[in-house]
Amino acid sequence: MPKNGLLFELRRLAISLTVAAGALTSVSLVNAAAAAPLSSWTVDSAPSPTGSWFAVNYLGGKWIALGHTSNVATSPDGVTWSEHPIPAGSWQSVTYGKGRYVALNANDSTPHEIVSTNGVNWSVVTGPSGPWTSVVYGGGLFVGVGSLGQIYTSSDGINWNKTFLRPHDNFRSVAYGNGRFVAVDAAHGDTATALDGVHWAFYLTPKVGAHWGAVTYGDGNFVAFDQSGSGFNASTVMGFAWLVHAYSPAQEIDAATYGCGNFVATGQSSGSSNNFFVSPTGATLSPSAVPSDVGSDWTSVAYANHRYVAVDDAGNIASATTSANCAASTPMAPRDISGFPHNNSVLTFLHPPLSAGGAPVDGYRITISNGAFVKTCHAPVYYEPSCNITGLSNRTIYQVTTQSHNRFGYSVPSDPEMAIPVPSWKFNVTTATPVVLGSVPVVLQETGVTYNSEGIYPHSLITVHYNARILTCKPNPFGECLLTVNDPSVGPVTISASYTGYGVSYVSPVNHITVASVDLSSSNVATGQSFTVTFHGGVAHSSARVSVAGNVFQAQLDGSGFGSVQVTAPANAGTFVVNVGDAGVGLEKVSLTVHN
Repeated sequence: MPKNGLLFELRRLAISLTVAAGALTSVSLVNAAAAAPLSSWTVDSAPSPTGSWFAVNYLGGKWIALGHTSNVATSPDGVTWSEHPIPAGSWQSVTYGKGRYVALNANDSTPHEIVSTNGVNWSVVTGPSGPWTSVVYGGGLFVGVGSLGQIYTSSDGINWNKTFLRPHDNFRSVAYGNGRFVAVDAAHGDTATALDGVHWAFYLTPKVGAHWGAVTYGDGNFVAFDQSGSGFNASTVMGFAWLVHAYSPAQEIDAATYGCGNFVATGQSSGSSNNFFVSPTGATLSPSAVPSDVGSDWTSVAYANHRYVAVDDAGNIASATTSANCAASTPMAPRDISGFPHNNSVLTFLHPPLSAGGAPVDGYRITISNGAFVKTCHAPVYYEPSCNITGLSNRTIYQVTTQSHNRFGYSVPSDPEMAIPVPSWKFNVTTATPVVLGSVPVVLQETGVTYNSEGIYPHSLITVHYNARILTCKPNPFGECLLTVNDPSVGPVTISASYTGYGVSYVSPVNHITVASVDLSSSNVATGQSFTVTFHGGVAHSSARVSVAGNVFQAQLDGSGFGSVQVTAPANAGTFVVNVGDAGVGLEKVSLTVHN
């Protein structure tokens, strides 16, 4: 966000956008460097004897292919290959750094590791025991992951340190980019992120039951692929929040790469066809048939010098070229998006991308969505470009993303951030409605954290009191966070929050909500039917109201806090949703009776 002194001027200059609720704006992604789907793959003349290849990469100025064999294949161009003897093993991943090629054994057997300085002559080193599934070099560090949940790091590729172990995980792949490592798991659908390769944080993707088999990085974006044949992949910029995408035809994906504006993924199909998949962003995949036996497992794919090379376990080496202008690249996504939620609107501020791509950034696009509709705003380039997106609903949870633009197209979207418009920007914690359902977790909305003179929100821990329970969270770049209370007890609840930011202590008002025993939010009543909503144990002589399809019905509670209201469904409403409004502080129960 901008410095405080500029806040009013930037608000005044902010581009405003108002879209009627329900309007849908399509968001397209363009990458001028991405050519048509790579459909012309050629099987190269494989070296003899034919290997069972499981790893291919362009490293140290040459192509390297390794496998479950005692040979390595090398090539200067990815087309003409020669073969050389190496120590036998199940070599399933290879990387290069600090003048050294490093390969780790996919079996828990000796030799555990082999190294080379030229890619041709390899020697055994002690190495860490496996089994190993992937190794990568980045940020001055080698990182290896394995199928027993182990993660090891090395500064030289020879001396290794165990940095993480979680035996129930099955790490299948690790990638480096944007200053971080991302590893993916095939057992439980976990993803792990570390800036230093040592301290790992775990995140679940929104896809339940995913079995991630490959992850790669390109153009500011990590893309992971499911290896179970479910037809899903996922993408993220920072490694924290993942967006899930579906593709067809679904098949097992075991390997992926990025180069010249394209993500390319491959694996094995259980059906009568097998495909390579191509995408400029990782969101939409286009298939093209593999050039040989559809029953083969294409185990690895890599890119260099306008050429993609893939290998399979049957000994085939295939390649495809691209004539695209690889310099014509889109920018990376903005580093972040932050903002200031206010009454029925959100004011956003952008943080420019780390890379502008093949041309200067000339604008930004902000997208906000609550799942039912999407609104977009376009911002020009100047200091802290901003948009004021209006026409939103208070206490509704929105997801905000942003994209950079240059003359070659838009970047991938930034990872989504949550924003909740509120009537007044004051520190507070409450629920979207004063009466919530007790059969599902209660979601608390913390809003209104105060930023400093530079417009930066503190990273202070916020303490929330939910009756006797204590919960904590840290504010996001919009000064807000969500907290979930599982297994809530039915009845009245008192909630409040406090934190200290930049040396000043803040305490929210004390709010009262009611956890109801009846799900009024999903009680569908047919047209013309009448029903009674009854309130129990509210504040004596207070009023309560029920909103039904835009019509408000009010009940007056008696001295014991009991009251009811009878409603008839509007003639033209069809089925509709019943929402309880302000039902009285301390309300103990809300019940619904439908009359025949």
